[in-house]
Amino acid sequence: MQQKWIGCASSNFRKGRHGYEPRVIVIHIVVGSLESAGMTFNDPCSAVSAHYGVGKTGEIHQFVEESDTTLHAGTVVRPTWRLLGPRVNPNYYTIGIEHEGLPQARWPEAQYRASSTLVQEIANRWHIPLDRDHVIMHREIRASKTCPGSVDMDRLIAAANSATVIAVVGAPPV
Repeated sequence: MQQKWIGCASSNFRKGRHGYEPRVIVIHIVVGSLESAGMTFNDPCSAVSAHYGVGKTGEIHQFVEESDTTLHAGTVVRPTWRLLGPRVNPNYYTIGIEHEGLPQARWPEAQYRASSTLVQEIANRWHIPLDRDHVIMHREIRASKTCPGSVDMDRLIAAANSATVIAVVGAPPV
């Protein structure tokens, strides 16, 4: 899947992952446009970032390499995610994907398609299971947030799993 490299201010992410690998994908909402996310992540004083952003039309922006740590999960507040590691910053083992829009707005079809394909590709690269324990909402780490709003996680994960089946079926014989 084609992504547009945007980059991020060096103060808003950390090189490497302190020995951890990504094992979870966290879904976010920008509360604004894809362009506003890029401007925020490139503001050296913002202290926030994500690996990717997905626009309403399906455009994908990449802000940080997957091998680096972004500042997307924030403070852990009353988490409901059952696989949260004790005393380990979840940013070290998660990949953050922002989505253009507002929490109360429904995602357009193009955004669901692009996001599910991106989730599937990330999961394949890092051997992340495509289920609700490994593709989660930001508010499952930080309950004080409504992020990502009204996204249908079951639909997103089902579409990502369908993309995986297509990729496997279409693969050349080994």
